[in-house]
Amino acid sequence: MFFDKQIEENALYLLDEPENSLSPKFQLELKYLIEDSVRYKNCQLVIATHSPFMLSLKNAKIYNLDETPVAVQKWYELENVKIMCELFKENQEYFEN
Repeated sequence: MFFDKQIEENALYLLDEPENSLSPKFQLELKYLIEDSVRYKNCQLVIATHSPFMLSLKNAKIYNLDETPVAVQKWYELENVKIMCELFKENQEYFEN
């Protein structure tokens, strides 16, 4: 709710880990809010994050600061996202049924 009320049209926002302390459900809601703000309010956002939810923002340009030199990558190419994916794959049977 905080972000929804604060975002104005044609603005630039710098966010440092906005997902911090949010549950996965609310991180996903924040992701959709940011996507809508870019689309409908013509906002630009620079976001520092490790969250796969934030990293998967549509049309995001991701600078991987863990690479030398810094590399532009897709969210699904990032090491921390791949590690999480492997964790869920290894434990897939717990999510079935």
